[in-house]
Parts: sequence; C-alpha cells; structure tokens
Amino acid sequence: MRSNLKKEELSNVSLLIFLLVNFPQIFTINYNLGQGKIIFSFMLKVNITRTEYIEFRKEFYSSVKAYNELLNIEGIPRLKRRNVKSWTLLQVIFKRKSIDVEEVNLVSSLILKWFKNNIIFDVRNDNSLKTNGEEFIEYLLPQKKQSKENLLAFREAGKVYVFDK
Repeated sequence: MRSNLKKEELSNVSLLIFLLVNFPQIFTINYNLGQGKIIFSFMLKVNITRTEYIEFRKEFYSSVKAYNELLNIEGIPRLKRRNVKSWTLLQVIFKRKSIDVEEVNLVSSLILKWFKNNIIFDVRNDNSLKTNGEEFIEYLLPQKKQSKENLLAFREAGKVYVFDK
C-alpha cells in the first residue's frame, strides 16, 4: 500500500502520535491548521460540579497567564466542559497554529493535579515510543506552512488513530 501523504502532513501526523503516546491523559487532539486551532480533550469518569469547574478554571487561567507572561506568549487557551451522562469531557482550545511541549505539559499537569483519580488515561508498560520530546516537537510543529489540514487523533486499545477530517 502506497501512502499519498506529503512530508508536512506526515510530520503533523507524527506530532499527534507523539503527543498521544507521551501524554496518555490526553483523550483526543483536534489539530486544525486551516483555522489555527488546536483542541486537547480530556475525559473524566465523573460529572464535575459547576463549583468545582469554576475553581479549577480560576487556577488554570492563573497558571497559564503567569506562564504566558514569563515567556511573552499571547493568547490564553479557552476551557470548555461538557457533561456526557456520568462523564465529563474537558477541552482546552488554543487559537493558534503551534504550541510547545512545555505548554502541553503545563495543561496536562494542571488537569492531572486537579482531577487526580478521575481522569481517564491509557497506561501501558511499553515505553518504547517515548522519547525526549522537546527537540522532536520543535521539529514537527509547523512554523510558516500554509496548510489547511484538520487532523483528529485519539487512542484506543493501545493504538493511536489519526484521521484527516
């Protein structure tokens, strides 16, 4: 089977695979370069209350704002929550075409800290794909490409699936 993916498409797919492998708490990633938007979704196995969400949101925005001020980054990601039966889908929406590994780590760490035992994540003993990601991420993130890609990535049963929407 021959792949028709272009080099830049392959690097974006590799980026999503890398992020899902190295951040098992991320449920899905929607990477829409055409709209300049990256959405990280996290799934919680409980319905979080409005009060709990508001408290988390205050800490989240405070931490991200401090990080952005230190590194002179514009644009704070937006949080969105949706209760689905007895679960909660928590989304972090970046309105830009690229982020760095420290931002992904900050967001993931804040969510893990706050929701500890209620976050659903894939735990595997095989760490063969995990690498020191900072250089890899910097290589993969688009700098000045004009692409209209809209990729969706998720993990199921230890496999990472990437779709072009």
